[in-house]
Amino acid sequence: MASAICIVGMASCSVHKRNVLTERPQPEQIQAALDSICAEGYNLFVAERVNWVATDSALAHCDENNLRGNIIWQPNSGMWSAVFFDREQKNCLFELVYDTRTGEEHCFYEPRPLSEQERAQWELKGTMFDNAIKSYGDSLRYNSDYGRPNIDFVRVDPNTIRMYILQGVERPNVIPFGNDYSIDFDNKGNTKTFRRYHRGFLPMRTVDENGEKVAAIYHSHLKDNPYITPTDICNFLLYRGELEQVYILSTALDGYIIYNAKDNSAVFLSREVMDKINGNK
Repeated sequence: MASAICIVGMASCSVHKRNVLTERPQPEQIQAALDSICAEGYNLFVAERVNWVATDSALAHCDENNLRGNIIWQPNSGMWSAVFFDREQKNCLFELVYDTRTGEEHCFYEPRPLSEQERAQWELKGTMFDNAIKSYGDSLRYNSDYGRPNIDFVRVDPNTIRMYILQGVERPNVIPFGNDYSIDFDNKGNTKTFRRYHRGFLPMRTVDENGEKVAAIYHSHLKDNPYITPTDICNFLLYRGELEQVYILSTALDGYIIYNAKDNSAVFLSREVMDKINGNK
């Protein structure tokens, strides 16, 4: 993947043309869409966090020279499993299991043979990655000055696995918005759909030039992407520091979407309501 040029402004678009709203949906329709996106975004955040924690733990307890490859997958709807292979890709050297219902994490350090399911997941991961690059590699961009892309595979329904590609950052006090994509696959790893969530890349600082915490951050979406995206939510949760909210200016809805990290919820406020709140006529 080639490095992209960092731009100052950011707006959202899709490679495949999406319907542009001609009028604002009813409040209950907007809220239902936001609730669904919050659930997807939080699940993506869990996947990425499991990836981070498991990788750090595996490198802390295993000789990196003995590791070759890993899978992070959902054996069932209430569990994430991160499995790290030996160089021969025959044994598991480290496993982290995360229970989504209780929030408990368990690490296993004793080597064991890979299960048939784990082998199948490893092969499927390779197939999906190869097909993604073959079909859409020329459309993927990231900014290497900030960090490498993060990649997560998440099952979204019985017939679909979604590969997310997010801009990562290796700098402190920065939230990356943009340079984010998803590719859907069937259960055999064949590509189904591709989505680019944002047109460019906007690194948002959580502290100002004087080192003081910023009060709030926001960015805007063009009319073909009315809502906050699951990738917005994931990267905000990963890098937000002490920030509790992020604001999305939706030009399609003519208002603001406010995401709250504390309870993983989002609400829409029209421009008229926001003006009243801010004391503007």
